[in-house]
Amino acid sequence: MKWGNILLVGLIVFMSIVGCSSSKKEEFSREAKSAKDIAVTAQQELKAETDAQNSEQNVIKPENRMVIYHAEIRMEVKEFQKIQQTIEQLVQNQGGYIVQANVYESEDHRLEGTVTTRIPQDKFQTFLGQLEKLAIKVHSRNVTGKDVTEEFVDLESRLKAKQAVEERLYQLLKEAKDTKDLLAISNDLAKVQEEIEQIKGRMKYLQNQSALSTVTIYLVENKVVIPDLENKKLNTWEKTKKQFMSSINLLLSMFSSLIVFIIGNLPVLFVFIILIGLLIFFGKRIVKQKKQ
Repeated sequence: MKWGNILLVGLIVFMSIVGCSSSKKEEFSREAKSAKDIAVTAQQELKAETDAQNSEQNVIKPENRMVIYHAEIRMEVKEFQKIQQTIEQLVQNQGGYIVQANVYESEDHRLEGTVTTRIPQDKFQTFLGQLEKLAIKVHSRNVTGKDVTEEFVDLESRLKAKQAVEERLYQLLKEAKDTKDLLAISNDLAKVQEEIEQIKGRMKYLQNQSALSTVTIYLVENKVVIPDLENKKLNTWEKTKKQFMSSINLLLSMFSSLIVFIIGNLPVLFVFIILIGLLIFFGKRIVKQKKQ
C-alpha cells in the first residue's frame, strides 16, 4: 500500500513538472508570436498619453511650431555682377549658403540669372528686406509656409512606440531558446529597426527644412540696348581694314597665279618662242630674196 502511494505521488509530481514546462513553452511562443500586438499596444498607450498632454496644453505655443518657409523674388538690378556678389556676401553674413547659381545672356544681350539660397529661419524676413533694397524694381515676391508641427509630434509618438517594441523584442530574443522563435523575433526586430530609421530620417528632414528657409532669387539686368550703336556692321574702320586686306589678297593671288602659269608652262613657252623666232627668221629671208 505504501509503495502504491509513493508511485502515485511520484506520478502526480512528474505530470505537474511536464505541465508547467509545456505551459511555459506555450506562453513564450505566444509572446514571440504577438510581437506585432506589443507594437500596437505600445502605440495606443503612447497616443493616449500624448492626447492627454495635448488636452492639458490645448495648443502648441507659436514659438514652438515648425514651419517650412519658401520664398521666390523676381527683381531688376542695375549692375548684375556686382549685385550677384553682394547677394553672396549677404547670404554668408546671415549664416546661410548658396544651393545653386545660374547666369546666362538673353537674346537682347542682357544678363539674367537665378540664385537659390538656404537662410536660417530667424534671419528669413531680414534677408528678404535686404534683397529688395538691392533692386531697382521688384517684379514679384511670393512667400509660402507649411506647418509640419503635427506631423513632427506624430513622428515623435511613433518613434517612442517603436523603440518600446524594440526594447521588448530584445528581451524576448534573450529569453528565446527555440530556433523557430529566434527567427520570428529577429525578423520582427529587423522590421521595427527599419521603421525606426525611416521615422528618424523624416524627423531630421523636417528639422532641417524648418530650420533653414529656401529663397529663390530671379535677377534681370536693367540695361538699355541700342542696336544701331552696338551693331558691328557700322564699324567703318573695321570695314576699311577688311576691304584693304581683301584687295591685297586679290593682287597676291593674281601675281601668284601668273608666276605659277609661267613657270609651270615654261617648256611649252620655250618651244613656242623658238617657233616664233624661226618663223620670223625665215620670213625675213623670204622677203629679202623676193626683193633681190
